[in-house]
This record gives sequence, structure tokens and C-alpha cells, in this order.
Amino acid sequence: MEDKEIVQKIIEKDPKAIEDLINKYGKLIFGVINKILNSSNERWEIEECFNDILMTLWKNMYLYKEEKGKLINFIISVAKFKAIDYKRKIQKKNNVIELKEEVLRKEEFQDEIDINDQEGFYNLIKELKEKDKEIFIRRYLLDESMEKISKDLNLTKEYIYNKLSRGRKKIKERLEGI
Repeated sequence: MEDKEIVQKIIEKDPKAIEDLINKYGKLIFGVINKILNSSNERWEIEECFNDILMTLWKNMYLYKEEKGKLINFIISVAKFKAIDYKRKIQKKNNVIELKEEVLRKEEFQDEIDINDQEGFYNLIKELKEKDKEIFIRRYLLDESMEKISKDLNLTKEYIYNKLSRGRKKIKERLEGI
């Protein structure tokens, strides 16, 4: 099937068009994902990213304009940015896991702190400034997105990211001193 037909049928929400897109560009999409996520990630993460890319293409194909470039370039762009989003999400998850593991390594501190329990989490962040505590609670306990925290607190995402990074560093230093 030609690219024009695929685009039109996806815009019309014809399910067969997604199959045609996968047949024609599936390997390319997986290639982009693997290049960005590397093969060190779990297979399900790569497949989830692939499915998310297909959903994004399904919902946003109307944004593709043939006069601005080839369909393949549009697909690569969508795949690249989605894979980068997934990489960030995975890194965030790994940072939380790292923090939990650091806490668990400190046996004598184990009774006082349990990262899976809210009271233990508050013990970890009690020495942070109030604004930093709020950011930590919203991000790690309430699992709010950086965008939501940024909007609600009227702060830039970069500022929030820096506060989280510095806060994790302070917590690790505190744990190492125990």
C-alpha cells in the first residue's frame, strides 16, 4: 500500500491501515526504539513503547503533511521522541529504585526508614527545605508528573528536576553518614 493510502486510511480510522503501517514500517520503528532504549531494557518496555508510537500515529496522523516531508521521516520523528520519553520514564523509575536500594543497604537504619511506607519516606526527607519536601512528596509519593508539579507550583521543570536531583544526593549523603 502506498504512503498516501496509509495516511488517509489512518485518518479515517481504518484498523487495517495500522496493519499496513506495521508491515511497511514496523522494523524501522523497532530499530529507532532499540537505538534509543538500547537492548538492555526489558522486552515489554520496548513493546509498550512500540504500541504507544502506533497509538500516537493513529491519533495524530492528521498532523502529517506530505508537502513538508516524507511519511518515513514523520514516523521516525514520532518514534524517536516517544522512545526518548520512555527512556526518561525508565531512568526516573531506576532513580527511585536506586534510592530504595540505598536505603535498604543501611541495615542499622532499616527500622527507622522504610521507603515503601509514607512515614519512612518522611523520615528520609525531613531535613530538606519545605519547598523541596513538597516537590519530593508530589513526585515520589503522589507520583505526579513534572508538568503538573511545574504548573501547580509555578516553577520550571528544570528547577524541579534540579531540586529532585540535589535532594536525592542529600539523602544519599545522609544515608552514607549513618
